[in-house]
Amino acid sequence: MKRLPRTYFGNPILRKKAKRVSLVQIRKPAFRNPTKRMFFTMRRVGGVGLAAPQINRSIQLAVIEIKKSDIRPDVIPLKTTVIINPEITSYSKEENNDWEGCLSFPGVRGLVPRAKAITVKYLDEFGKAHILKLKGFQARVFQHEIDHLNGIVYVNRMEDMRTLMTFDEFKQRILKNDLKSK
Repeated sequence: MKRLPRTYFGNPILRKKAKRVSLVQIRKPAFRNPTKRMFFTMRRVGGVGLAAPQINRSIQLAVIEIKKSDIRPDVIPLKTTVIINPEITSYSKEENNDWEGCLSFPGVRGLVPRAKAITVKYLDEFGKAHILKLKGFQARVFQHEIDHLNGIVYVNRMEDMRTLMTFDEFKQRILKNDLKSK
């Protein structure tokens, strides 16, 4: 399988609200092929989520899969999840700042405030409706991907642009200190 070509910061599709997907579209067998290729692409480039605008498709579709890693050893994993027409129905009042990266901003990290917990409703790749209550890193990833579907990129959420840095600098300054403190 080949990786899908990605769109990068500066491409206007990343700033545009994506179109909703109809049940008729979702139920077409051909609709599932792009999601398989999205998971393949996301895994190949080391991501935990990928939204359709990031592959130059302006539709309300994203894929998410969270696994433990060297960078995130304490996360609660999330199996492969396809979200279509997602809507966050509630946000916790409590927020936290944490580091985010993006496959459309390769090699860059920034500190982003997000709600600690959310409730989200969405359709899966078969058109079945789901409601999930999420917290921590899972909530952060869903918020990030849903932002993509609404034409928002994570740097728009940053409160202090001075925290924006290359991944190499992030590894040296932030990850190194985090590992020492554990």
